Amino acid sequence: MSILCAFSLDSGFSYLPTQTVLKIFITACIYLSMVNIDYAQNKEMNMGFYSPDFINIDKLYFYDVPNRQKISGQETPIDSLTFGKDQYNNYALLSAPTWFQPIHDKLDYAIFYLKLKRLGRDYFEVIVNETTGKTAYVSRESGQAILWPEFLLNIHSVEFISDTQKVFDNPNIKSAGRSYDRPFFRSRYIEGDWMEVEILDDDFKVIGRGWIRWKENGKLLINYNLLS
Repeated sequence: MSILCAFSLDSGFSYLPTQTVLKIFITACIYLSMVNIDYAQNKEMNMGFYSPDFINIDKLYFYDVPNRQKISGQETPIDSLTFGKDQYNNYALLSAPTWFQPIHDKLDYAIFYLKLKRLGRDYFEVIVNETTGKTAYVSRESGQAILWPEFLLNIHSVEFISDTQKVFDNPNIKSAGRSYDRPFFRSRYIEGDWMEVEILDDDFKVIGRGWIRWKENGKLLINYNLLS
């Protein structure tokens, strides 16, 4: 994964031995390189993701279990997010409840996702705190539901979570599969539990094609990278 890790080895560390400074630098780079892929996962999968329309709305309202006796749009929100622009003219989250903890907040890259738990006719149930699992409802008109296949087809790349995973020529034909040394993949098509991929090298150049199994029994078998 190509993530730029740049800070001066001399700045603020001149009092430390050179080897110690290098260890700090390498540790920081490793941490930053994992920012995109800290969810993989052998976790139970949610339905996908919800992305609010922060370009066209400045407020995203959260609701408790909707009162279906009321007309849609008349429910009282329990809290909200405020979107806007920062000093660099990037999209930013200007205010949020103290308990709010989304799965992906990269608004400076126009990326903002909550896990999607349930689809509804008028509302989506989303996870608003990744630590506690707290959920709330958002209006269906306030954003877009993105199910897993569409999500994976539109991100930068995916990776295996285990060195034992293989690439196959055809998911319908049993074979031993092929091994690669820490490959990246770019999804082309998704069919059930299987994904047809381009195989990428460390410079993200295509070196082949094949099929990988991306989920099994409701659990993810891959890491995913939102950005390069």
